[in-house]
Amino acid sequence: MFSLKKIFKRFRLKILGTFGLLLVENILIVAQPFVFGLAINDLLAGSMRGVFYVIALYTGSLLTGVGRRMYDTRAYGSIYAAIAPETVQFQKEQNTPTSAIVTRSGLVKELVDFFENDLTQGVTSVVGVLGAMVMLFILDFRLLIGCIMAVVLIYLIYMFSEKRIFKDNQAYNDTLEEQVNVITKGQPLAIAKHFKTLTRWQIKLSDREAKNFGLIEAIIFALVIFSLFVAVQGDNPTAGGIFATLAYILEFGEGVYILPFIFQQFIRLKEISSRLETQTSGA
Repeated sequence: MFSLKKIFKRFRLKILGTFGLLLVENILIVAQPFVFGLAINDLLAGSMRGVFYVIALYTGSLLTGVGRRMYDTRAYGSIYAAIAPETVQFQKEQNTPTSAIVTRSGLVKELVDFFENDLTQGVTSVVGVLGAMVMLFILDFRLLIGCIMAVVLIYLIYMFSEKRIFKDNQAYNDTLEEQVNVITKGQPLAIAKHFKTLTRWQIKLSDREAKNFGLIEAIIFALVIFSLFVAVQGDNPTAGGIFATLAYILEFGEGVYILPFIFQQFIRLKEISSRLETQTSGA
């Protein structure tokens, strides 16, 4: 009832509506560096044609973005309003302790927020990365090879991190569910120990995220340096072409930067989903 997959199935029309608008918005964004490159070349040649393309593209992107954000708030607000009461009722039927119910009713908001915020960023990132790779293939095949190598290395980083991130989130949420009980008992030493434990797990999760980010940044840095040489050594390089190449490499890098945070949040929510569906009882 409370897993990401089940929430998606139940409210798929609303969720797909938001991502349909998001896809259109991001396709328009992906096209921007290419159109900017055309505008630069046209301006250097004394033509305003490319500028009109830029204006049309930005207008479409702006209108789509505003409409999507207005629809998102309404769609995900109604989803949370439907799920939150069901979560509380389900946990009561399983004789879940009140402290855990309080925590889990808050955790279910994170599931909905994942669709509205994290998954939205994830889709934006993936579309940006794939779109940049397609455009780089058009500009120079060697750039695509460089991007593919970067993606493989980044995938390996994720693969080796998944189990450890899940276990760390499990330990963090176990500690969090004890918070109401610890505070209710009012023992100063126990309260201090509880919050120190929470902080320790938060630091561990943050360190894991920072290490992944550092490794990915090093990969992207190497790709940017490689792209600089490729951009200026191509056949008949133009100012617009060099601009578009570097813009797409930076767009690829920006999209990839977001992925570690989305990945870590996804692992956290997998653990939350299993927790919400666990039939814990007082027995």
